[in-house]
Amino acid sequence: MHTFNFNQASRAIYQKLLMLGVIILMTVSCSDPEIIKERKTISGQITVPQSIEWQSTINIMLFHAISGIGFQEHPLYEIETFQSNQLAFEHTFDYDPKGNQGLLVYAWVDLDGDDILCTPDSRNDLAGASVNEEFPETNKPFLVHIDTPCAGPDWFYPAAK
Repeated sequence: MHTFNFNQASRAIYQKLLMLGVIILMTVSCSDPEIIKERKTISGQITVPQSIEWQSTINIMLFHAISGIGFQEHPLYEIETFQSNQLAFEHTFDYDPKGNQGLLVYAWVDLDGDDILCTPDSRNDLAGASVNEEFPETNKPFLVHIDTPCAGPDWFYPAAK
C-alpha cells in the first residue's frame, strides 16, 4: 500500500507556487509602464493654389516633430492620420509628451484620384506641411500650404541647414 507523504507534496506545491511568483514578478518588472497620453485638439487652415481643381478629401497626417530622448532623437514619428473635406480643420487626438516634442501637420491632396501620393506614372498630387516645434506648450493654429508636388513629410522637416 502506498502511503501519502505530506511533506513531499507540500514541498512540491511550495516550489510550484514559488516559481509562479517569480514568473509573475519578472513579467511585471520587465514590462513597460503604462503610457499616459494627453488629449489635444488642434485646428488649422489648408490652402491650395486657385488654379487647382480638387474634389477629393484632404489627407492629413500628424507627426511628433522630434521623438526619442538623448542620442536616440529622430524626426517625424507618426501619431495618426485623418481626412478632411474642408480647408479648415479641427482634430482631437492622444498626444504622448514623454520623449516627444513639437508637432508637424502634413497634408496632401489626391489630384489624380488613385488614393496614392504620386506614382512613377502620375506626379500630379500636391503636399504641404506646417510645424510647431513648441507643441504642446503652445497650440497655435496650423497653416498648411499645399503647393509642392510629390513631397513626403521629410521634404518639409527638418529644414535643411
